[in-house]
This record gives sequence, structure tokens and C-alpha cells, in this order.
Amino acid sequence: MKKQSIILSLIALLALLVTACGPMGTTNPADSSGSEIGSEIEDAAGNTIRDIVVSAPESNIELSVSGDELSVSGDETEYDANGIEVGFTEDGRPYRGDRSAPVVLEEFSDFQCPFCSRYVAETLPALMDNQIAEGEVVTIFYDYPLTSIHPQATAASHAARCAGEQGAVAYWDMHDTIFSRPNEWANNSAAAVFNGYAQELGLDIAAFGECQSSGKYDTAIEDDIALGRSRGVGSTPSFFVNDQPLIGAQPLSVFNQVIEAALNGEVAAVQPPEPAAPAVAPTPATIPTDNFAAALGDPNAPVTIVEYTDYQCPFCQRYSQETMPQMITNLIETGRVYYMIKDFPLDQIHPDARAAAAAARCAGDQDAYWEMHDAIFNNQSAWAEGAAAQVLTGIAAGLGLDMDSYAACIDGRKYDDAVQANLEEGSRLGVQGTPAFFIDGFPISGAQPFELFEYGVGLAEAGELAEAYVPREAPPEPTPPSGPVDVPVGDAFSIGDPDAPVTIVEYTDFQCPFCSRHVQQTFPFIKENYIDEGLVRYVFKDFPLTSIHPQAVGAALAARCAGDQDAYLEMHDLLFAAQGEWANQSNAMALFAGYAGQLGLDTALFTTCMESNKYEASVMADLEEGVSLGVRGTPAFFINGNFVSGAQPYSAFEEAINLMLNQ
Repeated sequence: MKKQSIILSLIALLALLVTACGPMGTTNPADSSGSEIGSEIEDAAGNTIRDIVVSAPESNIELSVSGDELSVSGDETEYDANGIEVGFTEDGRPYRGDRSAPVVLEEFSDFQCPFCSRYVAETLPALMDNQIAEGEVVTIFYDYPLTSIHPQATAASHAARCAGEQGAVAYWDMHDTIFSRPNEWANNSAAAVFNGYAQELGLDIAAFGECQSSGKYDTAIEDDIALGRSRGVGSTPSFFVNDQPLIGAQPLSVFNQVIEAALNGEVAAVQPPEPAAPAVAPTPATIPTDNFAAALGDPNAPVTIVEYTDYQCPFCQRYSQETMPQMITNLIETGRVYYMIKDFPLDQIHPDARAAAAAARCAGDQDAYWEMHDAIFNNQSAWAEGAAAQVLTGIAAGLGLDMDSYAACIDGRKYDDAVQANLEEGSRLGVQGTPAFFIDGFPISGAQPFELFEYGVGLAEAGELAEAYVPREAPPEPTPPSGPVDVPVGDAFSIGDPDAPVTIVEYTDFQCPFCSRHVQQTFPFIKENYIDEGLVRYVFKDFPLTSIHPQAVGAALAARCAGDQDAYLEMHDLLFAAQGEWANQSNAMALFAGYAGQLGLDTALFTTCMESNKYEASVMADLEEGVSLGVRGTPAFFINGNFVSGAQPYSAFEEAINLMLNQ
């Protein structure tokens, strides 16, 4: 913005010179401000205007007039149509705003994500008109395509970067165009659509097309994803405001609050906006009744259940084997439920899921969908480890299918578009993992037990299912204690001398990024300087924030199950170090088992412990205990019973511990 002002000032100076100098017949030296005027102007009426050069030495900007031409040189900064500086950082990330702005707003985004699109359409324009235009904020964009549910997101990232080869303005023009028109390209013709956008924007089509087909930015996009994961990003859009995380397409008021705090050198305590009116029953999702893979039951049954599944997902397998038979016997065959199944292959983590979905549908052409469905799940371990096509073909042959017809269906990719349409449909409905269900349009996530489905169907039959989704008024939150309290240690895992003069009890959430920061940046110093010296006993307790961290309970169980083999702390540290890998992944439990193997544990014993939910009651008891003590977020600590909230720096713990030691 400063350079833009200098340019405008120099243009004004040129105008003044042209209109005021007149036929002087002399050459002007540098003026007192440092601007330099070149050759004389012989005719103020414009008959002969010789070359004029005006420069601002401190900015490296030079304006020149030669005849009727005005040019600017000496500065490569670009400005968009609104006069806002745009460019690329030293490491190649696109930015908007003054690079010296006091607040840096980093965005990790997915071009095919509807929530990201909502941010770009509803929130970003206001930030551009205010904080960014005023030089208070610079925003930097990072690619974070969720390819498992948004298969065209990487291509869109590539298109924006290829446009960026023709300038930062071109990058942001392509960025805005892609986000504003997702329905045009979120399919298999994306590349052709992006070429059309490039033509609309006046880009060099040949250069853009060559860049698009080269895949030259694939590694750079993967680098953005890796960076995001290392910083705890698990969904889009995710933001960092001067390194403070801000998750999701929050309303403008939240961004204003966080930015204002950052301008004041503070960390905002982000609060969700107050509801404008009392909570009412939600409107159920409208789910198309066509393009399902298969269906069971009476289409006129009073209740409809739609399942979105992934054949390579272990939780879908568990649901299919343990819960689905009860669904068929008690709800479908009794005429209470009409059941439809749709495909939702999570390609990024289950690369053979699409092939299995196609195999089941092709078997369905011979009235054998459900037989193939069951056989695929029952033999998941055989085909999900490689050679999927061969194993799936063998399963089809074992069912006695006409193999020529089956092969023609598979080779002809008959159901590719149908599977993709299911995936996109589920994504629009908010499906992020599998299995996912909708009972009369109301969502249920995960491989839930039969009793939950039976309860939901009963509510639907009574016309009361909507009310079950109305948020209940929460009881008043307990106030954090103002003085020392008695925190029971019980059988919680701890390290350090049990008779140490100081006891620290931590309530933690393994999926919490602030807890991860404490473990990686602060805890090692506490351990080295106080625990290992016999001055502090450190106690670990669980406080999983399940509403925002769905895998936190599973991680807590993993640490405790590792503790059965004397490896609690090792698993604790590994879970936090790999948080970006397992957080928000539907196969987290499988990853935890892999971590147990890395630590040299008996994985069979570990898996048995996990599957039995042996420690679930203990984890939830810790949570309830923490709530009763006033804990409201993580990490939370009690130092000899004195409450300390948040991932405080080591210096804060050092001061508190020394104070306790000196009492």
C-alpha cells in the first residue's frame, strides 16, 4: 500500500509538471524532495513534449513520459483491481495485502470444499475492504486438498498455480473464479473448464495448458499439505492468525475479534456466536433416492435409512458383520425400514475402495449385489493389501456369476460415474468419514451399535426424531477454582518421585493442538529440570473434548492400553508427535495399532485391549472429574492443587514450581 501511494503521488507530480511548467526552455535540476525531472518541455499545449522522468529514490520507483506513453519501472509489486498489493512470498505462497502488515492471516484451503467457498464468498470480501485494504492484515494461501472426498481439488490448486506463472494478479483472479463457480468444474472435465477460465482471464493459453498437463506443482502442493499437518491442520478451511489457530469458516465477527486481539498483541478467547433465537428442530437433509448401489425392504416403509460406505474401511466392515444382520432381521424384514446403500470411497487412505464398489455394483447386474457386498467385506484383508482386481474377480467367480458379463462391466467402467456421484452427493451432505447414515434425513456417524439405530427408528416412527437433534440447554459451567483444591491421583499414570514436594496433574486431550504444543515445547524442560531431579511428580489424566476431537477418546485408550505393557509415556509422546497423521482419520484405530508395533509391543494384546474398550469408563471418569474441578479446556493443570489453564510457556511453570518449592 505504501508503494501504491508513492506511485499515485508521482503521477500527480507528473500532471502538475505538464500543466504548470510551460515553455521554459531550460532543464530543471533535481528538486528539493529528491524527484528528478528530465528533459525540458517546450510546449505546454502539447505540441512537443519531450521525455520526462520522475523518480522516488527511496522506493526504487521511476515514472517516465515519452510522447503520450506513461510507464512505471523499478518496482515489481503487483496490485489487483482494488489497489491491494498481491504477490508471492519468498517460498512461493501467494499473498494479498501489505507484506509488512502486523497481522498475518494464513489460510489452509481446499478449492472443492464448500465451507472454504463460503469463506471466500461471505467473509473474505469484508476483510479485503477493511483490514487488508488498511494495511493491517496480509493473507497467505496454502493448498490443502482433501482428495479423499474432493477428487478435483488438487487439479484446481494446480490451475491457480499455473495462472500464477503469469503474475500474482492472474493467480488471484483464477483463485476467485474457481471458488465462485464450483459446480462447473467439480467433475471429470475440470481441466477443460480451467482452460476456459484461463481464456476468460486473458492468459497465455498455450503456456497455461502446458503447465496444467505437466503436473509440475504436485510436489509443492504436497509440501503445503505436509506443512499443514505438522501444524495440526485436519480440516478445511483452517487459519492461523499470527500463529493462533482458528478452525472453520467462522463468521466475520470472529475474524474481526481475533484480528483485533492480534493487533493489540493479545490472544483472543474465541467464543462461538450467540444464537439469534432459541434452538429449534433442524430440517432433515433431502437425499436423492436414485443412484443407490442397492436397496433392501419396502420402499413404502415408514422410515428410510441411507448408508454411505467404503468397502476398504474397517469400521464399515465391522458394521456390516455385527450390526447389519440385526438391522435386516429386526427393522428391514419387519417392514419398518427401507434401506439404501451408497458408495463413499475414501481414496486417499483406501485406494482400492472404488474398485470394490464397482465390483459390487457389477455383481448387482446379476442380482448378486448383497452376496458380493458381504463377501467383499468378509474377505477385506485378502484384497485390501494389493492385487484387488484379481481377488475381487475370484470372489465374483466363487459366487457363480457370468464372468464374461462381469468382466465387461468392470472393463467398461460402467459404474465409475455413479460411484463418483455418490461421493460428491455425500460430501455436499457433510459426510466426512465412513460409515455414515441418515435416518429420514437426520445424520448418524460411525459404526454405531444396533441399539442406537433401533432407538432412532423408533423416534422417527413417533415423529420425534427431529427433537432429538435440538441442543439441550447446557448446565452452567463450573467456575475454575480460585484457590488450591484436592485433585485425586488414584491409579492415574504418573512419572517422578511419588513423594516429590510438588505434584502437577495435567488434564489433556490427545487431539488438541495446544496440548501437542505443551508436550513438544514445554514438558521436556519440566521433565529434565524438575521431574528427573525428584522435585515434581507429574500425573496424566484424560479430558477428551469429543465434540471437536472425535478421535481423542480412542487415542486416550491407546495410551492406556500401551500402559498395560509399560509403554504409556512412549505411546503418549508418539501420539502427540504424529497427531497430524491420525487426527480426524476414520482409520485412526488401525494407525494406533501400527504405533504399538513401532514401539515393539504385543500388537495382538494391544488390539484386544482397544477393542474391549477396557479403559473407556476410566477415561470418561477423568473427564467428569475435570469438569467438576472447573476444567473447561485443554491442556489444564493443577500444581499442588492450584489451577493453571492453557499451554503456558515453560517460564510460567518454572515460576509456579519454584514458588511451591520455596513455601
